[in-house]
Amino acid sequence: MADLPIIVVTHPLGGIPEREVKNKAASAIEDIIDKATRFHQSTATKKKEKQDSLKIEGTAVDVASLYYSNGWTDGLPIFPPTREAVQEMLQGTDLAPDHVLGIMPPKSGIVTVQKIAVNAVMAGCRPIYMPVLIAAVKGMLDKEFDLSGVQTSTGAHSPLLIINGPIRQQIRVNYRSGALGPGWQANVTIGRAIRLTLNNVGGAKVGITNMTTLGMAENLFYCFGENEEENPWTPFHVEQGFDKEESTVSVVGAYSPEHVSDHVGISPEDILTVAADTIATLTRFHLLSVAPIIGHDSVLILCPEHANAVANAGWTKEDARQFLFEKCKVPYETLHRLGRQAEPRHFAGSSSEGPMVPTFASPAKIKIVVAGGAGKHSAYINTGSSKRIITEKIVLPGNWNELLDRYREANHALDLCGAECAI
Repeated sequence: MADLPIIVVTHPLGGIPEREVKNKAASAIEDIIDKATRFHQSTATKKKEKQDSLKIEGTAVDVASLYYSNGWTDGLPIFPPTREAVQEMLQGTDLAPDHVLGIMPPKSGIVTVQKIAVNAVMAGCRPIYMPVLIAAVKGMLDKEFDLSGVQTSTGAHSPLLIINGPIRQQIRVNYRSGALGPGWQANVTIGRAIRLTLNNVGGAKVGITNMTTLGMAENLFYCFGENEEENPWTPFHVEQGFDKEESTVSVVGAYSPEHVSDHVGISPEDILTVAADTIATLTRFHLLSVAPIIGHDSVLILCPEHANAVANAGWTKEDARQFLFEKCKVPYETLHRLGRQAEPRHFAGSSSEGPMVPTFASPAKIKIVVAGGAGKHSAYINTGSSKRIITEKIVLPGNWNELLDRYREANHALDLCGAECAI
């Protein structure tokens, strides 16, 4: 809508005196009346047909530099998305290249399988990662994920991917030590491909449409697998209604993890009380009215040692969720001191500190996933705009076993091509 009149109300509106808000509103009203009542001649011109490819002469470094200068990268060097490389990436799906998954905000970009493949090549993915990427994008386009909010908010959230099922082993997704960190091609490049797709197809440009105030390292990649092998309970995707042998990816717009380091607790009460303290003392309460404080799904990642200590005492996930729900109540006085409000009808009992306000809308809003390796470090992940976690089945192409034989990591030895490299 090239000729749509736009009225800009300058930032900020929150946290300023009421008279300044009124002045900004008055100025906006004047602009609205002017642009709504004055004839504006159309300046729209016929857009040139967009090229679907570029011809670039030079090295891979030259390609990466050109893409960076055009704002098509995440700041890191990319792999050139040649026609041949994109065609090879498309082997990872039976869907047609022009198959449309939906419209991606904020610029309403049309998401096709080919566009995902282009960004997957740029990120350094293998074709066997394509089924995960397609399922993840499909989940993010669900209205309850609220991708528009995740893409444009001043908050520092980013899509978090949780992978379950046999595909974790098949494509070597890390779910043990360092599951949220670097060092694993599947985790890093799948997460990076999602980021590039959000930028290049969705049009999320920092400072222009993506208005995140600070951002976070997880904006580059945010992807891990559940440690089902050391999970004493039902795997997360089974709780979501899938069979254990099905592979899934769950997505939610999430903030950085808050680590729950407890090397002392032995009983479920000990361990989960420390987790509750981490959750309930967060001061990320940016809304004036907070009841409940967290109305959306959020994630508690329990490391295997913590999870097994809780389960070995006979506690189910439901027991753990209920305990956390009761423990994660915040004294109204604390909220009042922070300048937040809660109506008495939302109070949930009292303590020696006075009336209490629940952190969560219900115990079901606390999603528990098991991941990580040895050690007693768990993590709580708060969510932003997403209303709930969306879990999608990963659909494998008909030639899946052949693709695994060709592209799994074990069959990819380093080819130095006679070059002398520093290691």
